[in-house]
Amino acid sequence: MIIWLLTHSEELKKKTGTGKLVEEIMGSDCKVITWSRVDPSQDIVNLSPDNSLLIYPNNNVDSAPSNTKLLNIENIIVIDGTWQQARKMYNQSPYLKKFTHYEIKDIKSVYSKRRNQKTTGLCTAEVAIHLLNEYNHPLAPILQSRFTEFNQ
Repeated sequence: MIIWLLTHSEELKKKTGTGKLVEEIMGSDCKVITWSRVDPSQDIVNLSPDNSLLIYPNNNVDSAPSNTKLLNIENIIVIDGTWQQARKMYNQSPYLKKFTHYEIKDIKSVYSKRRNQKTTGLCTAEVAIHLLNEYNHPLAPILQSRFTEFNQ
């Protein structure tokens, strides 16, 4: 499994961003792509929708994969930015709409470094921790520990 962080350029400047933790812990299994409206990353554009998933809310409940299907996914795209930036990035990136959307539900964020505008919104590290736990990935507890330390 590769986690692709499609990151807003402003997010890269913030000390409170948790995408850096994901990249630090996951190493080569995490690809950080700086989002561009006018020059989309060909690495993401060229990902197959058959084995890729976008972590983003979806109004179409029928297209949400089960956890079994989630385990068969090779590429997971996470939009890394504030909720306002993520919405803008999604709306201005038509190529993202080809991917099956997966929404993480029923988990409350414990992230305390920024005020969260969505009650169900998770930070990037929390999303990665959830996904790694779903895969029983050995880096899940390491990222969880690093996030807990960072979040204090």
